[in-house]
Amino acid sequence: MTTPPKVFLPEMTFAEVEDILDQVELAVLPTGSNEGHGPHLPLKVDAATSTYVSVEAARLLYPRVLVAPTLAVGHSPQHLEFAGSMTLRVETQIRVLTDYVRSLMNYGIRRYAIVNGHGNNMAVNAQAARRITEELGVKVASFAYWEAIDREAISKINEGRHYPGHADEFETSMTLHICPEHTRMDRVHEIKDKYGLHGPGPDVPPGHQFLATSTWRQTGLRERLLCDVAADDYDLASAEKGAQFAELSVAGTAAYLQDFIENVAVDDHDTTIVDLPSARS
Repeated sequence: MTTPPKVFLPEMTFAEVEDILDQVELAVLPTGSNEGHGPHLPLKVDAATSTYVSVEAARLLYPRVLVAPTLAVGHSPQHLEFAGSMTLRVETQIRVLTDYVRSLMNYGIRRYAIVNGHGNNMAVNAQAARRITEELGVKVASFAYWEAIDREAISKINEGRHYPGHADEFETSMTLHICPEHTRMDRVHEIKDKYGLHGPGPDVPPGHQFLATSTWRQTGLRERLLCDVAADDYDLASAEKGAQFAELSVAGTAAYLQDFIENVAVDDHDTTIVDLPSARS
């Protein structure tokens, strides 16, 4: 079996990066979250899926693409009521992504793709992409990996009402394929037996409803959404489906990245060293 090429910076030595640096045309910044995904999936689902898809897509385009360390905690204020969940402030996330790019610009990389795996990051990443483009003068794309999936192809696999969902058929299947050792399918019954389904729940006042796109801390989520599972089709999940979902995700993301490289021009002669801001800035 051929050893897959190394593309994920945390797993490479600096010498291995130097070996291919003159051929690198784009760097991927995977973003995810550390938040509840039902009693059956690990908190890292969104980070694990975005990293997996980014790395496998980069391997298909080797050596043109490198993958930066994953931003594994995202913007998840609405999930702090689920034990162990964490969140970044909007400005923190934007600054971290900006500093990722500032660092990698020093090696001559002028194209970046923020590949996201968490719905609540979408607006934040879009803001980051705009700011990075305007402040640093590089080219930045921002998208969720599921946006690159062939919808007709996935409709033949996904039996539930939609994709992607939260801890549902799609995400549960992806996780069973990517990191089965961190899943707890023996506890999936607790969605009904212990926590209850998503359902309408009791009436809650305006401003306390669960809105996945909100940018403020909300309360009352546990009262309205007793378990953080977006749909009741989680029982349709399987590792086999996950492998198919993952293949479609990787293929679509690789095609997106290749199109970006081939159709978005950059100034390859700009080798400006970018200083990181001081802690007081």
